[in-house]
Amino acid sequence: MNQILLGTSIPFAIICIWYAIKKFRASILMLIMTPFWLALGAVWAILPDIPRILGLHDLYWRMATDPRTDIFFWHYTIDKTETDSSLYHVGLLLIGILLIAAAWRELKLREAE
Repeated sequence: MNQILLGTSIPFAIICIWYAIKKFRASILMLIMTPFWLALGAVWAILPDIPRILGLHDLYWRMATDPRTDIFFWHYTIDKTETDSSLYHVGLLLIGILLIAAAWRELKLREAE
C-alpha cells in the first residue's frame, strides 16, 4: 500500500508546486489531468507487482529480487522495509480530499467572476 501512496505523492507534490506557481488557480485541464497523473504514478509504483497478479510468478520473483526495480519509485527498497499501517489509507484519502477541495475552490472562484 505504501508504494501506491508514494506513487501518487510524487506527482501530487509536483502538481502542488505548479498550483502554487500559478497563484493557486487551476485550469480545467489541470483539474482533469491531475487524477490521471496520480493514477499513472500509482501504476508505475506497483508495476513490478503486476506479474504476480497475472500469475507470472517466475517473472515476479526475478523482479522482486532485482535492485534495479528501484526505478519504479524505490519499489525494491520499499519491499525490503515495508510495514503495514492504516496511515497509508489516510494519506490517499487526504490527497483525494485536497483534490476535491481545489476543484471546489476553483468552481467557487469562477462563479464569482
